[in-house]
Amino acid sequence: MKPAVSYKKLPGVKFTPADFAETLDGGQAFRWDDVGGGEYFGAFGKNWARLRLACDGSLEYSSNAGAKVLAEYFDAARDYESLRKNLKSRGDGIVDRALEIYPTLRILRQNPAEALICFICSSSKRIVQIKQCVRLLSENLGDEICDGVYALPEIERIADADISVLRKCKLGFRAEYLKRSAAKISADKFDPMELREMPYAEAKKYLIGLSGIGEKVADCILLFGASRFEAFPVDTWIRRAMVELYSTPDNPACMRDFALKKFGPHAGFAQQLIFTAKRKNLL
Repeated sequence: MKPAVSYKKLPGVKFTPADFAETLDGGQAFRWDDVGGGEYFGAFGKNWARLRLACDGSLEYSSNAGAKVLAEYFDAARDYESLRKNLKSRGDGIVDRALEIYPTLRILRQNPAEALICFICSSSKRIVQIKQCVRLLSENLGDEICDGVYALPEIERIADADISVLRKCKLGFRAEYLKRSAAKISADKFDPMELREMPYAEAKKYLIGLSGIGEKVADCILLFGASRFEAFPVDTWIRRAMVELYSTPDNPACMRDFALKKFGPHAGFAQQLIFTAKRKNLL
């Protein structure tokens, strides 16, 4: 039973329908479900939200969270118009085409701890499978935030959980990774929020030192959780795109270096545009 729906408008955030769907359900986050009629229901932190677009593309919400919390989640303070102009000024026809296809795509500003948990769960799984793992993890270890909807558990709770509970969440070998990573973060007394302020190389080094986190997963956590737009995750789709569209060597390190030189501090946003368009066979 979902909460009663009463919508408010969130200032400063507009989407096309395609960009709205891709931003919420295209692999950045794994807690949003299409509930029909172009509406999405999901959870983040201790919050639930039901979202839809108004006729003019404005984001409307019904949530236990206030506008300030939702604006933070949707990165409303970032000047995406200037960001897009910066990318266009670089004269890259491929990204220019992706910007035409997805003119309002955004990068969610998730809690770094939640991104860390979700992307450890993501290894070698499709989005629908990742969402199932994350839901089961929340139901087994998280707090209920409204009828039948549970928050992701804190890192400390995962560290203290019996491994059998994690295995019940269809995590497979990722259960051990998640528990070991949570235990190390707890032992280090490390606050994942620090990932937003640490030097990028230092933040990435810490993440790769955890279990189940390689270069790609670390960059996903940094881009989608810590809002580090210099992060350039190289997954199967990006690897294929970089070879086919840019003729780079088939080497993730070379691809990251190429992207940073070509797109500068907005490489992560360029990555998401290329990833989304390539996955939809539009580039």
